[in-house]
Amino acid sequence: MSPIAYTISPYLLRYLTRLEAARQQIILFPLAPTRELGLQFQATVDRVHFGLALVDEPAHPDNIRAILANQITFTMQSKLNYKDQFQNDILRYKMALDYIKREWRLSSKAITVSTLLELYRLTGNPDIKIPEQDLSDIVKYLHASNDNPFTQAALAKLQIRRLLPDSNHIELFSTMSAYLFLYQSGMDCRDLLVLESSWAQERKLFEGYYTTSIAKSNVTGWIEYFVKTVCTQLETTFQLLLQSQTKREEEKVGKLNERQKVIMSLLDDPQAIITNRTIQKIFHISPITASRDLARLTMLGLLIQQGKGRSVRYTRI
Repeated sequence: MSPIAYTISPYLLRYLTRLEAARQQIILFPLAPTRELGLQFQATVDRVHFGLALVDEPAHPDNIRAILANQITFTMQSKLNYKDQFQNDILRYKMALDYIKREWRLSSKAITVSTLLELYRLTGNPDIKIPEQDLSDIVKYLHASNDNPFTQAALAKLQIRRLLPDSNHIELFSTMSAYLFLYQSGMDCRDLLVLESSWAQERKLFEGYYTTSIAKSNVTGWIEYFVKTVCTQLETTFQLLLQSQTKREEEKVGKLNERQKVIMSLLDDPQAIITNRTIQKIFHISPITASRDLARLTMLGLLIQQGKGRSVRYTRI
């Protein structure tokens, strides 16, 4: 393994702090299961789209979405050799991500050379052998450090990218290796992290940091760039979550009667709770009418019910 050096600079620490704040906001953000699955699927589409763009294999997101939505059919066809190269590239990306999610999310196992060889089998060129001793040195180095997982992921991508001549396969393998270390440490951000987006959108900048750091022993600039782009992507993702949540809530509020709108306004404080009896007293209505209001608000996903029987109370989601 080529010798490397880097500095944990104030610049890097500042972005690591911002990154962790954005990550926590995303983790704690309330999402309905169906909504979360939809966002995760879109993140997968974005990873493939931007990842292929980085190696000059443009694929429209709609085409990627269609192939991933029908991957059962394409997987069956692969046994009959009907799958074309375009489909293969997209499914290769998805299979590598699935392997990482399935086997390595918050895993207590140590990443080994065998782990990386399996990842290379899914992403690499079978005609090009990867130097196992160099892989072993990289794994030992990364496990020996106590770096932040995002710093570790940046180093993993860069060091693995150095192993082989430039190719689409090694680019994908190095990116998946970064994801591998992040998922193992629980830094996947609810499957909403898309490393490739900033790199593809600012490709010249990405290639500048990347190629310079591959040729140098001091890789501080690359690590700073890697962490900054992850931070930017997560902050953007959180803002999109806020905007979509506000829009959906506004749509739901439009379906409420005036009394139900007042109930929602009474719960502006996230810690506030309300009960059926409270609503009866405020609006001078019957228990049945109060129950209907609360059921309506709960059905629309605006309130969440807590407790049972007479102790039932409601809070705003």
